[in-house]
Amino acid sequence: MIAPSPSLDMIRFGSIVDDLKNARSRAQGVFDDWWMDRYPDYNNESNVSWHIETAFLKLLVATEALGLQALKGMIIADMSEAKASKKGFAQQAMGPEEPYSIWLARLSQHLAALQTLVSDQGLSITKDLSEILRATLYSITDLSLFPGPPSSEDDVHRRIEGVLKCVFPDLRHKPRLTKPIKNFEPDTGLPSIGTLIEYKFLSHRNQVSVIADQVLADTRGYAHKDWHTFLYVIYEARRIKPEFEWNLLLRECNVPESTSLIVLSGEPPASRRRGTLAKGSSRDKPSTRARRPRRLADNA
Repeated sequence: MIAPSPSLDMIRFGSIVDDLKNARSRAQGVFDDWWMDRYPDYNNESNVSWHIETAFLKLLVATEALGLQALKGMIIADMSEAKASKKGFAQQAMGPEEPYSIWLARLSQHLAALQTLVSDQGLSITKDLSEILRATLYSITDLSLFPGPPSSEDDVHRRIEGVLKCVFPDLRHKPRLTKPIKNFEPDTGLPSIGTLIEYKFLSHRNQVSVIADQVLADTRGYAHKDWHTFLYVIYEARRIKPEFEWNLLLRECNVPESTSLIVLSGEPPASRRRGTLAKGSSRDKPSTRARRPRRLADNA
């Protein structure tokens, strides 16, 4: 087993793995939105390719820092092949039921290889939290379990925590962060992976600016030595703002990469209402109209 560079402490190594998995999760979300024709004004082939290439670049830098030369060589070879293909990093293939990203699948293999170091060193960062949270959408909107979809922030909080407790037995409901002047209580704490989660409920466009202000204020209050990753979950009662715009806001406000945001939409995508792909069939690409992304403040 090749160990991480001696100069790289284990906490930092765990944070690197978390960041790589979050980058892959964000790229997967953009890819899914693209092929399902969500937000056609924003998502296009170029946007998908950019996010996937960014995830590869992060992994390339990580392997260099860790001294994993063999894995680094394979990543460079994959990136060269992707750039040489007609569709670049947006290249896809048809799976048993729906399209999948060829290069995200390959990226997952590289991450799985890197993950063996995490397990070997005894770290508990072995679950992709973003993927788990995205998967909760099915359960929290299941009408056989609940009388209706979530109707408030508390609904979202309680339903998602019910799922997370099955994966993270150390889950803490509203852990208190003690500060000299004011105490803060994020919604969910996962001590085993040093992560705090905050939930927001968005039902009307005029709530966007208010929630944006709340998120930015929370990023300052939640800074604490015991927690190194912060994740916001926005549940949309209807489609209002795509996930990448929220994360763009965080980056433009100089919020570090350790803080990210995912959007769960209770409104079914238009492409699903029109019908799913037939097994083994091909699918026309959605329009690749490139428009300049709008900021969160627009039309809020």
